[in-house]
Amino acid sequence: MLPLFAVLALTVLPQASDAPKPAWSATTIEAAATDANKAVLKKGKSITLTGEVVDLSCYNQLGKRGDGHKVCGAKCVTNGAPVGLVTKENKVYMLIAEQHHPRRDGQLGFAKEYAEKMGTTVTISGMLSKYGGIPTVFVEAAAVAK
Repeated sequence: MLPLFAVLALTVLPQASDAPKPAWSATTIEAAATDANKAVLKKGKSITLTGEVVDLSCYNQLGKRGDGHKVCGAKCVTNGAPVGLVTKENKVYMLIAEQHHPRRDGQLGFAKEYAEKMGTTVTISGMLSKYGGIPTVFVEAAAVAK
């Protein structure tokens, strides 16, 4: 039998499964023009991760991360370096804007958002793809101001 506080916690607190799960956007589904493309999308899965924001260029080249790399990392990401997330288990994920056509056409991105979060711990949700051997999380991104 569960103690009363455990029963209350189970009934009062929102369950993680109740939260909306990320999915591929309509533009990504539309971009899957071939059966092979569609097969890759089917292998994607919704994921939520917590980790440190890094710029992958300096992280992979020099191992740079943390407070001492915030300024450099922010510059790198602002100028086009890929954004990454390093979990407490030291697993590394590339982060990419999910919405295919707007990303392709330069209408959205998250360089500014993640430059401001460089070296900090964040929780992100998106669609995980491991195609090509690079664990990549496709995250919804905001419109880019032009």
